[in-house]
Amino acid sequence: MKQRRGSLYLLTGLILGIILGLVFSWIVYPANAKDSSPRSLQPAQKDQYRALIAMAFVSNGDLVRARARLNLLGDPDPYVSLLEQAKQMAAFGETSEVTSLRLLAEALAKNPIGLTLDHKSKLH
Repeated sequence: MKQRRGSLYLLTGLILGIILGLVFSWIVYPANAKDSSPRSLQPAQKDQYRALIAMAFVSNGDLVRARARLNLLGDPDPYVSLLEQAKQMAAFGETSEVTSLRLLAEALAKNPIGLTLDHKSKLH
């Protein structure tokens, strides 16, 4: 004779699996994501980061902060990196990101290290 089991054993197994998974991931082998920096990003992620920095710069005009953020990426020459990225992205069409990248590159070229933009003067 066959025994008819309800779906209670499936539910119990699911709950035990979730509990054991959480215990394992939180206590036994927790993820260690300390001290990561933008320098460790993949190239595509660095491009996204650069674009966000450029758009933030266009929004607030803070070249000092933009330069500090770019330095976190560890590019040998942030100006060249910005222009190369803008050129690659422009092949797919002119977007606000491309314009922002170009404006930030232009600001870096006009203001070498040590000079700062007046916070109120924006490049539009």
